[in-house]
Amino acid sequence: MATSKTLILSTMRDEGPYIIEWLAYHKAIGFDDFLIYTNDCRDGTDLLLDRLEQNGELTHIRNNVLRRGPQKSAYKDAMTQPAYKNADWVLASDVDEFLNIHVGAGHVQDLLARFPKAETIPICWRHFSHNGHEGLLDGFSISALTDAESEQAAPKAVGRFVKSMFKPSSHIARIGSHTPMYDDEYTPKVQWGAKWLEVNPDEKPHRPTTDFGYDTVQMNHYAVRTLDTFLLKRDRGDVNYMKNRLELEYWQRWCLGGTQDISIHKHLPATHAEFNRMMSDPVVAALHTAASKVHAQRLETILGNPEVQKLKTEILTSVGMVSNAPKRKIVNEHAVNLAAKAPGRHQNRLKLLGQMPKGGRCAEIGVWNGGFSECILDVTQPSELTLIDPWELLAEQSADEWTHSRHKDHAFMRSMYDHVSSCYAHLPNVNIRKGFSAQILESFPDNYFDWVYIDGNHQYEFVRQDMEMAFKKVRPGGTIAGDDFFWKRNDRMHVKEAVLDAMRAEGMQNRPTRFGQQFMITVKD
Repeated sequence: MATSKTLILSTMRDEGPYIIEWLAYHKAIGFDDFLIYTNDCRDGTDLLLDRLEQNGELTHIRNNVLRRGPQKSAYKDAMTQPAYKNADWVLASDVDEFLNIHVGAGHVQDLLARFPKAETIPICWRHFSHNGHEGLLDGFSISALTDAESEQAAPKAVGRFVKSMFKPSSHIARIGSHTPMYDDEYTPKVQWGAKWLEVNPDEKPHRPTTDFGYDTVQMNHYAVRTLDTFLLKRDRGDVNYMKNRLELEYWQRWCLGGTQDISIHKHLPATHAEFNRMMSDPVVAALHTAASKVHAQRLETILGNPEVQKLKTEILTSVGMVSNAPKRKIVNEHAVNLAAKAPGRHQNRLKLLGQMPKGGRCAEIGVWNGGFSECILDVTQPSELTLIDPWELLAEQSADEWTHSRHKDHAFMRSMYDHVSSCYAHLPNVNIRKGFSAQILESFPDNYFDWVYIDGNHQYEFVRQDMEMAFKKVRPGGTIAGDDFFWKRNDRMHVKEAVLDAMRAEGMQNRPTRFGQQFMITVKD
């Protein structure tokens, strides 16, 4: 059976860290060609696409932006391009949208076969929340973001938007963001292919209200990705430069969740294979890495802006960093081994966790392999758990900072991060932050956490920094807890000294409550 030639048309600006994943995924599900327009890039997106074009992966055009704006300008020009004219089917899609097909093997040809008479196949958006993630993602969006809006229509909802696959035609007057716009005479004759039209022919093809066809196909829409990614998106502006749209209202409208959806994960192996193939070019890899660094640097800059900090605090406090998605039980094999390795320590840790509030907002400093993280999730059922560890970043530091023989082993430490991510990154109430603890804690608003557990670098200066920062970031009446109170090196009890000195600096003369080597302190009101 002959296959149809398929094309994705897209516009991009400052999307460097996300391009290879998006491209790899859509190649994995069978798209043949890509026509991508860029304008005014600051992160090397255009240079990365230039290289990918040299490698035969796509066609890249620098957009001549007219008064109508970047996207409309690109879509108008696209209709004159050979890639468009040679395509049997075209999908106009953004880099935060992933076509998720539920018929056949989930490939694009399976979708086309499902609607053999169609000229246009509208595909409903399905929005995904930030999954509790605050920082920039270190990995695939489709792996980490699994908290989706409900399949059911919300009360008083006016319908869901679509994106469309369509056959190029002389009857198309212009390409719209959501559907092609046919000339007036031909519009009534268009053959639409949509599940909801089979159920109810009177339903709108471009804005269904009840049946969204998710058992056939959906467009996974990661509109916010994470909180910090959203702030960068706001800084950049959307495809039409309407920066003023990207405020708290935008977050509340599009950061939607409540139902776990990992259906797209069936394509992860093929996506990784395509990703690795493209990244095997050292120039592509270097440009991808450079773009990620630019985003991290830009984030640091904009977070110094009081207006941005205000918006971030509004989102953190008004909306919260947790969706309503049900937690799926994940068993970390390292958690199973904790009791066997050190039964006394394990029991004391469980006693300490029993003192923590249920449903609280907490952080674990020093995650290692994530074994104790499992205990925190099971015992305290936190609304938000932030996992903080440098992992392989520690291998790049001075040997003076190493307190374990494996700290210098970059590959081993990276494997631990990957393991923790595989166990917890998909959970909507877990936020994984790779970096040094005092710096990461500083990024949170004061009085943010209900409790913090400190089990990072045990040397005095690092424990002292963690303690001082924890006193700022834990709310009055909250708890600062930790491990290895009597840890000793060179005849000095580093943890004990740092904890007591930090308490005295806060005017506290009492001793911390202890369960063996576990300690806990109540922050003064």
